[in-house]
Amino acid sequence: MFSAPLLWYPKMLGCDPSLHKGAMVVDKPTRITFFGGTRTIGGTICRVKTPSAQLVFDMGHVVRPASPMFSGPLRPRSTADLRAVGILPDIPELYTHDQRGNLAICISHNHLDHTALLPYMANEISIFSTKETCKILMLISEAAIEDQPPLQLIGVEPEEWRSVGDLQFQFVAVDHDTPGAAAIFISAPDMRLVYTGDLRFHGWRPEVSRAFVEKARRFEPDVLLIEGTRAGDEARPQVTEQELLRLIVEAMAGEARMVYFNAYPRHPERVLAFARAAREAKRLPVFEARTLYVASHFTHGLPEDIHVWADDELPDPVARWLKDRGLPSLEASDVRKTPSAFAVELAYDRLWRLIDLGAAAPGLYMHSNGAPLGPFDPAWDNLQRWLAHFEVAFHAIGTSGHAALDEIEQAIETIRPRVYLPIHSFHPERVIASGIPRVLPEERVDYTLSDLLAAASVASRA
Repeated sequence: MFSAPLLWYPKMLGCDPSLHKGAMVVDKPTRITFFGGTRTIGGTICRVKTPSAQLVFDMGHVVRPASPMFSGPLRPRSTADLRAVGILPDIPELYTHDQRGNLAICISHNHLDHTALLPYMANEISIFSTKETCKILMLISEAAIEDQPPLQLIGVEPEEWRSVGDLQFQFVAVDHDTPGAAAIFISAPDMRLVYTGDLRFHGWRPEVSRAFVEKARRFEPDVLLIEGTRAGDEARPQVTEQELLRLIVEAMAGEARMVYFNAYPRHPERVLAFARAAREAKRLPVFEARTLYVASHFTHGLPEDIHVWADDELPDPVARWLKDRGLPSLEASDVRKTPSAFAVELAYDRLWRLIDLGAAAPGLYMHSNGAPLGPFDPAWDNLQRWLAHFEVAFHAIGTSGHAALDEIEQAIETIRPRVYLPIHSFHPERVIASGIPRVLPEERVDYTLSDLLAAASVASRA
């Protein structure tokens, strides 16, 4: 586990790769191996390996109902136990303090399904991400959100080339529902690869994702690893973040009782949108101090009249920040007097606030892509039971951080790789790009470029 504080490292000298057109002939070709994320939403772990270097991206975890897991009193004794049941990837060099080869980890963005396993990595391994991703991970650690241990990360400027051995890579910005999200471009001796990470085209900055697609096209990748999160969804448009703000205001204004919201601290723009919506709906916004601490570092100024829940157990960085800002705090007894005057954050681990609110608890709960994230999480059913017990109506009001299926397919057709691999999806087989060869990868199988091209086929809809 990491024990050192998260540090900002000085920039290393970047190097522009001498990009080649087409694959070079090498004695020992580059191999691509997946250790997670091929048929799950999240949990992506992929390794690109040459005879002299390894680059791993991302390092996430998702619950697989059919797989053994550790929980409650059943605790792993070591990383070997976690590797044995498939939670950690079987890459021994990730866990040893004796680093003899060129090995690095790249993180596309800060969501747990892409970062949750980082604390198990050996301290000596270089972990790269964008500076914005490093920033929010540092803030989440300082705020003690989700019990994440501190991490050591190397912040990289967008489109700055870095190298590990004979593998060169850069981060290219995409729009997702969290700051700092990026695709990863990789240049190996015999192939070029693009990994999209998670992206969307209906968020605050759709032009960023469109620019990524054009940059990926110009990169001329041999292999494209692309997310297909919404491949199983019905074909329906997602509201934009701007439209979502209006819907939140309308929902708040239409409720005469208490209003609760649950936003993801890793999405500070949505957190701040709730503050603005509350003011437009003539309510005072009340946040957990830890949530507001993270969000405040991604805005030039907090909206007026923001309050925080009183909390005597705040981490030192949050307590100091709160004291410096002088934000007013409220107890449940203050809110009970006029519940219709407030819109309050109700985090899952603070559901006991409903007990403290007593007769004022009934009202409307707006779930906006926060935790628990969905019915696949065991906490989801428990959340529903709590809300029902206190006569709080549940209302899902959010918008996806992921592109629609047709947008993903259009991106593939624009980029035109030699072969594409849809991942990060329950239904990767539904991602069909016209005229472009596709492979549905299996986990723990080594693929060379020749393997992928030989196994690829042009898919069509029945």
